[in-house]
Amino acid sequence: MASESSLRHAILGGAFTYTARPDPMPGDLRMSWGIAVLVLALFYSRAKKSNFQKLQFMAHAVRLPEGMEEVRGLLSGGYTPMEVSVRVEPSLNRAVALAHALKLVKIEKGTSVSLTDTGEKMASVIVKGDDTLREEVSFLRDVAPKMTEALMKRVWRLEDLL
Repeated sequence: MASESSLRHAILGGAFTYTARPDPMPGDLRMSWGIAVLVLALFYSRAKKSNFQKLQFMAHAVRLPEGMEEVRGLLSGGYTPMEVSVRVEPSLNRAVALAHALKLVKIEKGTSVSLTDTGEKMASVIVKGDDTLREEVSFLRDVAPKMTEALMKRVWRLEDLL
């Protein structure tokens, strides 16, 4: 107990300073980024349309350099579908809902999302803009057109295990 008492005394009796720091904002609350990624993914997808599996896959991959590397490796044959990280990105559902409310996207039969003219204009502005989303633009421009439904089935269902 003596050591606990001396530790307590040192902590309570010592001088310290406190500097307030901003709390990091969780990804699912950064809707401006989420909506931007969504419209860019659709902008570069075939027919400016995608199913939710493909959007979930790209939204998760674009978050980190490792995810982008895995997807590029998957498309080049360097990775198998089993070696690629797959997760549902909660922020995507919110981004789709907000983008739909803003008339940037259309949801068709609850299974696919397509870009509206307004969403296409927004994506064009992002692409032509400054370097703010340069990595995301580059990644989605490279991979979105190559993502096929067959590949997404292999990734999400892990058919390579069978």
